Amino acid sequence: MSGALIALTGLIYLYVALEQLYRGDKWLCIVYLGYAFANVGLYKLAVK
Repeated sequence: MSGALIALTGLIYLYVALEQLYRGDKWLCIVYLGYAFANVGLYKLAVK
């Protein structure tokens, strides 16, 4: 999978996390922050 695509997906997850925080749903914010953080590892593997 392309590193750029993984990075884009991670940024989308980060955006959704911040949107959930703005809406007051801290638990979904944590979930999407976890997804965004997981994409950091996937990105590092893809661009190795």
